[in-house]
Order: sequence, then C-alpha cells, then structure tokens
Amino acid sequence: NNGFGEPLVHQSFDGTRLIGALATDWAMVEPTRWRVELQPEAVFWSGAPVTAEAVAASLRRHQTENPRARTTLRDVAFVAAGPSTLEIVTRTENPAFLFSLVTLPIENVEAIATLGAAYATTGDMTGYFRPVEFIPGELIVGVPFEAHHGPRPLLERIEARFVVDPQTRYLALVSGQAEMDANVQFEQRRLYLRNPAITITERARSTWNVWMNYTHPLLGDPRMRQALSLGVNRDEIVHRVMAPFAVMPTGHFPAGLPYAIERTQPFDPEAAKAILDEMGWVPGPDGIRRKDGQALEFRVLTYGWWQTIAVVLESQWRDIGVRVSLQVVEPAASNQIMLDGAFEIATYCSCPAPTGDLHGQLRQYHHSESVQNWQRYANPKVDALLEALRTEADLARRYALARDIQEILFDDTALLWVSNASVLSNAHAARVRGVDPERPSDITPGMFIAAR
Repeated sequence: NNGFGEPLVHQSFDGTRLIGALATDWAMVEPTRWRVELQPEAVFWSGAPVTAEAVAASLRRHQTENPRARTTLRDVAFVAAGPSTLEIVTRTENPAFLFSLVTLPIENVEAIATLGAAYATTGDMTGYFRPVEFIPGELIVGVPFEAHHGPRPLLERIEARFVVDPQTRYLALVSGQAEMDANVQFEQRRLYLRNPAITITERARSTWNVWMNYTHPLLGDPRMRQALSLGVNRDEIVHRVMAPFAVMPTGHFPAGLPYAIERTQPFDPEAAKAILDEMGWVPGPDGIRRKDGQALEFRVLTYGWWQTIAVVLESQWRDIGVRVSLQVVEPAASNQIMLDGAFEIATYCSCPAPTGDLHGQLRQYHHSESVQNWQRYANPKVDALLEALRTEADLARRYALARDIQEILFDDTALLWVSNASVLSNAHAARVRGVDPERPSDITPGMFIAAR
C-alpha cells in the first residue's frame, strides 16, 4: 500500500476501522451481501476505466491465483451491480469480511492477459504512484500518477530499495542517502531512538511465533512440541535480548485486550528433559539426544530480524539435548518455503493488533483448510469455533469465542508463542513531514521533505 497497489479499503492504524481507497462507501445490506461504491473517476495507469466489473475480475483473480487469498475468498462471489457498484456475496454471515481485502491491490486483468510475462515488470494498477523502473527483489522507482482519483502526491519521486542488512539501512538514513527505513529491527532501534535527527513511528505489537511442521514424523507428536515449548526461556528472550521492546506473550493477541488469554507457555527444562526421556531420546556424549542411532535435530527456517532470537533458541534447545541448524533466508523466500511446506521448524511474526477482524486473524493460521496454516495444524473443535466466530455478531460473545480458540491452541501446544514485541518500527529522517498517523508505514500523498 505504498502508493502503487491500491485496495478497496485500508485498515486504520489501530486495526478497528476501514478507510476508503478505491471504495467510497460500503455497507452490509444483507447478512451475506455487501454493497461497495467505487470511485467514479478512477482509472488504471494505462488509462482504462476502473469499473465494477474490472474490480470484480481482479478479486476473482486473487481467488484463483493468489495463494494467500484463496482461503479467505473461498466461495465468495464478486458481481458488478452497476458501472461503479460492486456486490460481494459471502457463503455465510461475516460482519468483518472487508478487513480481508485490505492487502489485495486491484489490477487490470485485461492488461495481464494482453501483456503476459511482461506484466510482472510493468503492472497496471490504480495507485497514486506509478512505477517507472522496477528490478524484482532490488528496486522500484515511482512518480505521481497524474490521473489518480485522489490528491496528487507532494513527493515528485520515490525510490525504494530492498536492503536486507539493518546496519546498512541505518547508515543510509543517518548519512542522508535515505529518508525512511521501513523495517527498523530491535538491534538498531536503540541507535535510532538516541538520534534526534530521526523520528520513530511505532507499529502495532507483533507476536513472535515458532511454527512446527506437523507432517514431520517427530513434530506431529504433541509430546515433542511440548518438550520444545518447555525448553524455551521466554523470560530471557523478553527481558534480556529484546528488552525493553517486548513483553511476555499471551496467546495470539497482546495482553490486556478483551480477547487475549492470560496464560503464558511455561519454561521448565527439567520437565522437557523428562518428556524426551520418556520418548526414548537419550543424551549422548555431546549432550545431544539420540534414539535408534538417530540424533534429535531439526532445521530452523528463519530470516533477518528473527536471526538473533533464533540463535538464542538454538542455545536453549541444546540445553535440553536438541540440536538445531539455522537456515537463514530473505523474508519473501521464507514465506514461500513455508507455503510449500518445505520446512521443519520456522520462525514467524504475526501482527495481531487490536482488530475488527478476529475471525480472519485466527482463521488464517489455525483453520485446517487455511492456506496460511503452514503447520497443517488441525483440530475439529477449533474449526467449529472459528465458524461460530465468523457469524457471531454479539461483541462479548465474539471475544469469548476468540479466547476459547486460543485456550485450545495453548493446550495443544499448537505453536510456540515466544514474545509480544513492538520491535519493528518505521524510521523517518526529521525532515520528513506529513506522515499519516493512520498509515504510518506507508508513503502517502501528504508526505513531503522539508527544506533544510
């Protein structure tokens, strides 16, 4: 949403409201029917009009071609009810459905068919910036899209580079080579906070998780998952490694929210060792456990801002006799590897902010049929509660259902909640003005660079 891809709606910073983008108005006119009014003057970068049928075609393409959207949009119908009126029909009542569209840009499907492979480096969307240079995985350069339906951006040019190393990004910002770092990691955050020439914009707290592939013959056993969980010293991670930017995790959602649970997975290495003993895994001379000549070891998939914590986990698990090796990749590669199921254990950050879409937040990771349920976790009770949450309109009951789901996940050791942290932030040079408080992670039309 940095000005190139434009969805129907944006989500407010606190996650509780929708903000218009291509949509000017929306309403649930029946329990399973939404009516959305579109910007009447909107056009794609190519000049083609953005009609309701074009938007419906784009969303239908997300249904079939976007792996992350397939589950969310399953059995949903998108119908043009007028030139600029879109109707969305869901299978069951879902008062929060539109929140599931905030990350889906509207594209010109006809251009995709015409351009073929060339579309990947050109695109035809509706954002207030249009790309003039694009190198996949490295660089995108944009200039204002003069025919955009909204206000013209004050910035005449944006240049976004993908830089993995956080220290390199920090040096670029303090030297004036860059005006924004979109992924400040906790190792660098102290440096940013001490620099008066840099402004830090908080992001919502994210829950740092460890996922375990249930198709692995060892990780499918709940006893192994419990042993690994008991071997994680979350207090050390939260209060030493990530301090002061983290708190103890309480399920999927941050503590204090009415739909968060109050329990934290315990640290008990002796209990972990006892479980592994009972399973027949015996410590060898090097401390690593073995059974039938096989060492107890796993490969952990991780990426840049998780790597420090992954190293700590490696040490903590070694203390209970489990050896792990780290597979460090770029975040996009990690997501694809998890989607393919080609991992054993993986680190991941979910972003369960205060939200208007409790069902979507929990379903995407924990429903047995969800594409983003990378672990392949399955519990019929959780599936049933998620379906109840989808249609429940009473707020107190929705909160209770969300808590019930997390309590089952906790008892199943479905995954390992490691910390709840506000460690990923945005940093702007002090000369950057006009940051939208509702979209602080995005480059928005009102942003500008003040004269020195």
